[in-house]
Amino acid sequence: MKSFFKQIKYALLSKQGLFFPKLADNFYTFQQEKLRGSIDDIKKRQSIYIKYIKKISKQIKNSTFLGIGFGRGEFIELLKKNKFKNIEGVDINKNYVLAARKKGLIVYHDNGLKHLYLSEKQYYGISAFHLIEHIDFSQLFDLLLICSKKLVKGGILILETPNVENIKVGSASFNLDYTHKLKLPSLLIKTLLEYLDFKKIEFLYLQPERKTIRNDVEHLVFGPQDLGVIAYK
Repeated sequence: MKSFFKQIKYALLSKQGLFFPKLADNFYTFQQEKLRGSIDDIKKRQSIYIKYIKKISKQIKNSTFLGIGFGRGEFIELLKKNKFKNIEGVDINKNYVLAARKKGLIVYHDNGLKHLYLSEKQYYGISAFHLIEHIDFSQLFDLLLICSKKLVKGGILILETPNVENIKVGSASFNLDYTHKLKLPSLLIKTLLEYLDFKKIEFLYLQPERKTIRNDVEHLVFGPQDLGVIAYK
């Protein structure tokens, strides 16, 4: 009998991990604290997107903003600070959800794609910071299609992902997060968003390693490490 139970435990160990599922959220929280940057630094970086949301103020009435995979809550806190209305977030990490609720934020513990698909709300804005590289392409396609359907006319989609056109990012730092799956160059993102009927698409090349870039080779190595995407419905 003991041998039988050991075989079951080994099957779990070899397939999905015996201990990891219980500790996955805790480890990911720990990893992000070490590698993502401080909350204040991330808020400072993300503040660049606020002006884009202010431009669509007419679309805000009677609709909601949703932060998918809100993480530590930097962006939804920024929105609240800037007095935007009806701010919500969704994340699969229970630690992030509990911490956000303690701050008085309206958040849901759920898969972002599922939450958005089942929601009956309309959204003036949807954000997904460093999320789209974590899912399979079929899931990415579905997520962006649903975003397109759920956004009000004139609404805004904000994405941010590692800039894999930077050689150091694409070959090294991208792999520091074990949950990364997709490397997404800007042209692929643009093509997909155009197919899904987004009207205007703008890219922001962010966080260069060096302020002064002297040539194309230095741009590929020391240029922007993050890629921001602004798309309008």
